[in-house]
Amino acid sequence: MNDTLASKLTSFRATLDVADEAQFQPVWRGKPPAAFEEGLADARGTVDGLASKGAQQSAPTTGATDGLRGVRREFEAALLPMARATFRCLKSLGRAEDAAKADLTPTELHNARAVILAGLGETVLDLAEPLTVEPAEGQPAPGAKSGLTAQSVGALDAAWQRYSTAVGAPAGARSRRKALTEQLPADFRAAEEEFAALDDFILQFDDHGGIGTRFIDSWFNARRVQDTGRRSARAVAPPPAAPTAPPAPKP
Repeated sequence: MNDTLASKLTSFRATLDVADEAQFQPVWRGKPPAAFEEGLADARGTVDGLASKGAQQSAPTTGATDGLRGVRREFEAALLPMARATFRCLKSLGRAEDAAKADLTPTELHNARAVILAGLGETVLDLAEPLTVEPAEGQPAPGAKSGLTAQSVGALDAAWQRYSTAVGAPAGARSRRKALTEQLPADFRAAEEEFAALDDFILQFDDHGGIGTRFIDSWFNARRVQDTGRRSARAVAPPPAAPTAPPAPKP
């Protein structure tokens, strides 16, 4: 949440705090205009929603990124031996073109972008899985000698599933944050309209110097925590001080 919106939220909260002061509650609670008390209740819910959205929008996304790093390390560790075994098996079978797809090095895996790494893992799984199938009953699978088994492929597939799911986590967190960032200004404008209506209704509590007047003054002072524009200018302000007369000239 940027400084302007944070300042507005502070203003909204401070204004509600004024209305909740014990000395001011008798001025408005159960008193006309009823629209003020109803609007005040709505404004409380709106401000709570803004605070919640602001907290979510300001929350760091590093937690998701840190979690991805751990899952990625696990996936890389499982993928490398499977890729090398698949490469060797395919090469021994004379399938050079397919073997080249599995000819991956630790550096290539480490440097691969997140989505690319998931794609490399999928390619190795697609190549390795058929090598674990027995060509005929009682005959060894082509990849058995290279250590490619249904169990090892299953373990890599599970790691790939976890990693593929996690790949979207940081992007998702950033996406949610971007969406909230785009929503917040409109939400604050809607909240300002709610408070603007309250600014109009509160003027009916003016009792020309009594507790009602003090309530109005305190309300608009809280609203001025940030510049709220023309509405706050309607506060009942004390008259300007009379100008001081210049001293009489000395004889």
